[in-house]
Amino acid sequence: MKKLVLTIFAVIFFGCVGCNTEGKNTQSIISDSTQLIIEGGEHWLGNMKVFIFSIKKTPQIAAWIEDAEGRYIATITVTTRSAKKNWRSSPKEGRPEALPVWNHKQQNNESSDDIDTVSTATPKDSVEAKIDNGLLINGDTYNIYLEVNHSFDYNDYWTKDNSGDNGQPSLIYHTQFTAGVPCRIPLVPIGYGSVDGSNGNVSGGLESFTSALGIVKNVHIIVK
Repeated sequence: MKKLVLTIFAVIFFGCVGCNTEGKNTQSIISDSTQLIIEGGEHWLGNMKVFIFSIKKTPQIAAWIEDAEGRYIATITVTTRSAKKNWRSSPKEGRPEALPVWNHKQQNNESSDDIDTVSTATPKDSVEAKIDNGLLINGDTYNIYLEVNHSFDYNDYWTKDNSGDNGQPSLIYHTQFTAGVPCRIPLVPIGYGSVDGSNGNVSGGLESFTSALGIVKNVHIIVK
């Protein structure tokens, strides 16, 4: 099973009440650092048909931080294809439906976010992404989000007719934390993004999702 480790260096700690710091993944913690651990699930590798061939593909992902009021602060990591809009056989505007929530958040923010510094090819093992120490204030509450998507990920509900090249839309995972003390916090799926990329809204209800829920098995942040 694929495991993706996104290591975010920071001198401050994130806090939460009643956090559990024990578990099999805690052995990889580096002192004075925070890690976003994404464990690939059964469908981390998706299938795409090209003529008579079946090609394995990794998902598109983006993770970012917002303040307590929902204002975008910074991107932690994003796959290069989504960051640079470098898609094969796609329209001129690219594929905004791949990661629509992150795409709208990042494009509409007022900060000088340098996406090139945090973009990476979809990792099969691990990747490290740095976060500016000055972005977070000790004692303040923050939100962390993960968006994940496979193109052509169809099921009985999300078909070629109603979802285009996307299939099942992007899934959004979320948790909230407070800067202050070490903790281990899971991110949970809270909804999905626009199937056509026309907006950055998160819609609730995951009853129509099947294989997309198996792209990620577990995701959480660990702070020491």
